[in-house]
Formats: sequence, C-alpha cells, structure tokens
Amino acid sequence: MKNIFIYTAFLLSLFTYGCKDNPELAALQAPDQRKEGADLTIKASQYQLAAKGLSIATVSSGNTFNYEGRTVNVKTYSRNVGDTKNSPVFKYGDLLNRAISYKNAHPQTDVQVKFAMYKIGFNSYVGFNPADPSYGYVKGNDHGGDSSEKLIYSIVKAALNQVQIDFVYQFDVSESVFNYINGFMEDPCLTDPTKKVKDYLKMRKVDWGTAAYQQMHAKFMTVSHYTGDTEDVMNTVFSTTGNVDDHGNDGIPSGKDWVQSGILINGHAELMASFNKYFKLIFDNNANQTNFHTAVRDMHSSNSLNYDDLHFSSYFTPIPVSPAGNYVAGQPDSAAVQGNAWDPAFNPVARYVSQMATVGGDRYLKVNMYHLKMDNYGKKFYNELQSIYQSPGSGLRHFRFLAKENSYQSTRPLSVFNSIGIMRYIKPTHAKNITFAFSGISTYYTLTGSTNLKLDENASKANSTIVVKEYTTDHPVYNAYKDIFEYQF
Repeated sequence: MKNIFIYTAFLLSLFTYGCKDNPELAALQAPDQRKEGADLTIKASQYQLAAKGLSIATVSSGNTFNYEGRTVNVKTYSRNVGDTKNSPVFKYGDLLNRAISYKNAHPQTDVQVKFAMYKIGFNSYVGFNPADPSYGYVKGNDHGGDSSEKLIYSIVKAALNQVQIDFVYQFDVSESVFNYINGFMEDPCLTDPTKKVKDYLKMRKVDWGTAAYQQMHAKFMTVSHYTGDTEDVMNTVFSTTGNVDDHGNDGIPSGKDWVQSGILINGHAELMASFNKYFKLIFDNNANQTNFHTAVRDMHSSNSLNYDDLHFSSYFTPIPVSPAGNYVAGQPDSAAVQGNAWDPAFNPVARYVSQMATVGGDRYLKVNMYHLKMDNYGKKFYNELQSIYQSPGSGLRHFRFLAKENSYQSTRPLSVFNSIGIMRYIKPTHAKNITFAFSGISTYYTLTGSTNLKLDENASKANSTIVVKEYTTDHPVYNAYKDIFEYQF
C-alpha cells in the first residue's frame, strides 16, 4: 500500500479551488523572483490554507492514542519500489521547514531539533512548499526552484531561522556533507543578523571505523515544536528504516530502489526524551565507540534509557553485555565466544517471541527485514520460532518472512525458515519491521526502526527500535505495517 497515513496527498489539479480570492495563498503558489541564495519560508497560516484548499486523499487520518493524560498521534509513511513522492526521506525536510514556520510564529520559543543519520546524501532535494507541485518529491536536482532545496541545506536553513539543531551522522553517500554545512557556520541568521548559524547548529561526524560493527546506524529525528496542517504540534519522534540516499533526477534513490518505511509519533514527551537522551550519548561520544558502549550500558544498568508504557516503547543498542550481549570484534558473529543478543529485557524481538511462546490462540508473525543474518542471533531467532511452531496446541502458528540479505547464505541458507512458514528471499526491501498478532489475547505489536536481525546490530552498533502496542480489533498501525509487508509478499 502506497504512502500510508500521509498527512495529505496534495492534488495540484484541485488546489486552485478557492485560491483566486485569497492573495496570501496565491502568493505562496507563485513566489516572487528572489535573489539567488534567498530562503523561502512557509508561514503557519499558509500550511493551514494549503491543507484547506486541497482535496485530501488519505487512507486514514492516522491513529490517536488517549491514555494516562496523553493524546498521541501516529502516522506511518512508506516507499514502494518505483515511488517518487512522499517517501520517508521527504518527511525529514518537511519537519525541518515546519519547525522553521513554528519558530518564526513564536520567536520566543526555544525550538529544538535533533537529527541522527547513518548515511546522508549530497543530492537529495526535498520539495517543501505545500503550494508547489514539487511538494512531497525528493529528487537529485533542484526540481522546485525556490520551493525545493537540498535536505542538508534544510538543516542550515533551520539554524538561519534560529531553530536549535543538533546533527550527527557517520557516512557521506557522495560529496562531503560536513564540508558543505560547515561552510555556512559564519553566516548571519536571517531573523537576527547579530547571531550566526554556528550559534544554533551543532554538527558532529561519527568516527568509529568502517567495519559493520562500528556503525552509528540510527536514523531518527526529534522535533520539539512544528506547524501542523490544523494546529501546532509538539514532542515529535520520526524514525525511518532508510538512510538519506542520493536520488536521481527521476526521484528514485540511486541504486537503492527499495521498500522503506517511517513512523511519526506526535505528542509524546517521554518517548521523545528517551530519543534525546540516546542522541546525546551518540553526539558526546562521536569519536570513541568504546566510550559510547560504556555510556549506553551504564544507563541500561539503571533502566534509565529505554522507555515503556501502555502503548509505546523505545529500545536502544547496544544491549547489556550480560547475559547475551557480548561482542568480540574480529571474531565471526557465529563464533562460540560471541553472544546471541537474546535478551528479553532489552531486545524487543526476544521479548515478544518469548511472549508468543506463553500465550494461546492464533499467533501471527510477519518479518520484513533488509538483513536477516544466520549468525548466533539469527540461529537463536530461528530455534525459538521452531520451538513455538512445533509445540502442541490447536492455535494457528502463521509465520511469514521477507529478507534481502543474509551474510551466511552459503552455509546457513534462509530457506530453513520454510520449514516453519514461508520465506521470500532477495526481496527489494530495506525495511526493519516486525509485526506480532496474538488473537487469543487481542494484542498487536509493531516493531520498527533501524535494527536488522543480526548480532552486531544489537550488541555493538547504535540503533533504535520503536514498539507500538494495540489491544483492540481496530489496530491501524499494525494494519499499516501489514500492508507494507503484503505489498512485497
């Protein structure tokens, strides 16, 4: 299913309705010619006018959770093979521009953005103006003129408008993002020329090495305040399965025309705080992975990093060394000296597979995974599922798997999963999504984030996972991820 739960799929052909009598909206549609390097910013009222002036085509308005004094809204984003519009990458640029809009409307408010990205491309231009046909597209050129910009320039533009933004990443896809952004640090802010970009933008590049286990693999953004289509939005987490890849002029990620997904969670201060704490651990230890491991595990020892409530959880890696998180660099991930990462307290996959073994009734599992590696972790994952699949009882055990990579395919092929369900291998997916459905207790879990099913993802890299928990027959978040899975299956 394409572009699930998008705020709005803007239909330009219907946008002219009601615009002729609205000078502000008409001006937004056709901005004046401006000098090269000037910056188009969108007013809060213009976002709202744009939303009202269009026919909204969405599958659903999203899902709202009301509990424990919170109102939390969830929207999911997906990219199918060949899609060029409203991809998860677009939302990063959209959020930055909406944060700018909020800051300009509320200059006394401290608007904060934290952005962690494993790989980021130089040639990813986001159409950010909701009144322009380029809105929602990400391409490899400046396809919208004043209404599109490099995503990495959106980071700079946020600081130019006095949004406080902290940015950390590890690898450049092509040209140096660090050098590009650093070239703007001395520029005066647009909203206060006595201030400079460097007063609001803090950037660090991770230097942990080039081996797989040394990756800062996280892909998320938190936004304290932004302008929504109908009202202001606060306390946001946006997490994706994909990096910010370079794009071609046709809007296809260069060499990576894969399925991706993203999840946007608005209105949950505690969840955002957990991501901000983890971001700080990455940012403060960008030059030393050993120190990063120690800092994360120190917080795990006091249970002060991961978050959990009735409907939402966050999990961050590496998991504790004991009992299952040991990782020895230089040794195969299937060696006896390595752990297997099967820690139900700190690994959500282990947690919900373990729960699956204890409940009755029908049980459904759908795995949509870029890398399912048959190392110590992959073998443990398979063995636990095999035990459940072969256990006595009348309840259905319905297991389905999609995967693209398996580093051990020649010696431990993923075809073994066909003995406990159906495995579709070498699929064009870059998702890291798992769904569990326990019909006997009417419980539905959705796991998504940056974490692949392999040992080093849990025991060495920087990764995050969000869990959404639903308990009724109406479970739209679960259904959204089920649709992403079934598109490929």
